[in-house]
Amino acid sequence: MLKVHNLQKSFGGVRAVDISDLSFELNQLTSIIGPNGAGKTTFFDLISGFTEEDEGKVFLNENNITNSQPFTIARQGMIRTFQLTKVFDRMTVIENMMFSGSNIKNDSFFRSLIKLPSQKNNESLLREKAYEIMKELNIEHMANSYARELSGGQKKLLELGRSIINDPEILLLDEPLAGVNPKLAEEILTIIQKLSAKGITIIMVEHNIEAVMKISERVIVLAEGTVIADGNPEKVRKDPKVIEAYLGVANE
Repeated sequence: MLKVHNLQKSFGGVRAVDISDLSFELNQLTSIIGPNGAGKTTFFDLISGFTEEDEGKVFLNENNITNSQPFTIARQGMIRTFQLTKVFDRMTVIENMMFSGSNIKNDSFFRSLIKLPSQKNNESLLREKAYEIMKELNIEHMANSYARELSGGQKKLLELGRSIINDPEILLLDEPLAGVNPKLAEEILTIIQKLSAKGITIIMVEHNIEAVMKISERVIVLAEGTVIADGNPEKVRKDPKVIEAYLGVANE
């Protein structure tokens, strides 16, 4: 379980995140939505170790991960993607996958150059796993292409693959549909649902409200850094506070 308590962050005197208590149950697909500047990505940055909080604590499976480094949090089972994809452009797709798979486990991909028997076996297993994931993501045919040759949507798939090769317990997805064409967006939504069905806890920040309402079990709405609504999609869709946050005026 992921929990935050009294989590606060300000920039230049403006409160970006101010959340008293919030928890995420395992094996649930949760989406976080809100207007621009609501604090969604900052919240992700705080819980994943990319930004230091002003106050508050973050717990992952009862372990205090406040101020932990991102790689430490990743090794504990919580991995994130980014709105602007972070792939290695000068590596091939398969190299990206294998580097990520070995790096999180602290078993350097580059040690395979030594070619010890155990390392060769680990490399072989990792490569096999990477190809299985690429096949699921429909990017297997790009295995030997350089990441810089991929489209924005294909890079989204590669980053997703790099995340799930480490068998995360919790997967944080930051705008997985941003800049993606409608056809690929549908494919990504299907992949996310399959990952959720396999038992991975998904927490997703996304601007595409219809997509969120279509696949989410729980929707959390942020506005000015605070939670203004939390519940199932239908409940949240009808909440006057949500309508006001998006439209500037609540229904009469």
